[in-house]
Order: sequence, then structure tokens, then C-alpha cells
Amino acid sequence: MPVAVDGRRRLAPEERKRLLLLYAVEVFSRRGIGRGGHTDIAEIGGVSVATVFNYFKTRDALVTDVLGEIARFMHEMAETAFSEAPTPLARVRNYFQRFLQACEEQPDYIKVWLEWSASPREEVWPQYLSLQAELLERLTIQIEDAINLDELDQGLSANERARWVLGNSQMLTGMMFDPMGKPDDMNALVNRAIDHLLLVKQPPSGERKSSRIDQN
Repeated sequence: MPVAVDGRRRLAPEERKRLLLLYAVEVFSRRGIGRGGHTDIAEIGGVSVATVFNYFKTRDALVTDVLGEIARFMHEMAETAFSEAPTPLARVRNYFQRFLQACEEQPDYIKVWLEWSASPREEVWPQYLSLQAELLERLTIQIEDAINLDELDQGLSANERARWVLGNSQMLTGMMFDPMGKPDDMNALVNRAIDHLLLVKQPPSGERKSSRIDQN
């Protein structure tokens, strides 16, 4: 993280706000959406509380900006995952691989997202539903393409399958953050779940599907 907001290096306003926003994500991860605030961010960032208020005028503005950053992260993760894989089914698998990686490499973002997904409070829920709808649409497109390419069996609609796999993201997060440790075969477990929920066509006996998530 750059030398920050303590006066040792003069930052442009947009860079300073970006840095404070990263501290805010960390604060919200530790203290929760309902408890993290300007004072906590100032303490981590080594600045005055007034400086934090200069960039986030109210607590509502702070919460909105933090959740907007979480939404940006989730969209970027999906975009990266879908751009890396050659087929629709491989893109869906890669999306969940990226999700598992984010739990380990960017846990603050995923923890805030997890709390947000379970917080149907009026002040934050509409913003979450908007994010969920956008991610659902992205997944639905990939699953619809997989059905059309005959990668998946006929059955539930693409949207219904997308809802099932997206809904399981919360369960995966809980498993990744289990204080007793995540399952040893997490990637294999996810692949089996994807096969089941999406109705993936099974290869002829003796063949292996090449698009699986790499095993750890």
C-alpha cells in the first residue's frame, strides 16, 4: 500500500480518496457495515477524522461508496473470469475459481460482500439487489450459451440455473472462512456442485472433462 495520508507524500485528491476507500473496506470487513465509521478509517490511515469527512461527507455517503467499491470488485472479477476461458461452461467454472481465489487474496472484499448479501436493511439492500441482478444476468448469458452449445442437458432455464449457482456463493464463502479450515478438496467440491446445478453433460465413460478447475 502506498505511503499514504500522513503528510510524507502529497497525494492528489482522487488518489487520497482511493486510499481512504481501501482503508474503509478493511474497516467494514473487521467491524461490519453497521459499525465501521470515519473514526476507524482515520485511525488506520493515520489522518484526522476531519480529513476522512472531507472525502466522505456523511456516514451514508461512506457506506454507499464502500458498497460501490465492493460492487466494482465483483464485476471486475466476473469480467476477468469470463474473458480468460474459451467456452461458456469453462467461463462459469473460472468465475468460481476466481471467487475462491478472492476469498484468500482479497478477503476483506469478500467478507463485506458476504455481510451485505445477508443484510436486508432498507439503506443497503436495494444496492445489493442491483448488484445481484447484474451478476445474475452475466451468469445467465454464459449458461444460455452453454445450453445452446450442448454443453448442458435440457431442463431448468438458464436463469434458474444461474440463480442456483449464484446463491451457492454465500455457502462457499462460509466454507472458505471456516475457522476450522476449508475442505481439502474445495475445487473438486465446487466442480461437482457446478455439474449438478447446471446439468452438465457427462462425458462418455473413461473420458475426463478438460474444462475443470485445476486441483490444488
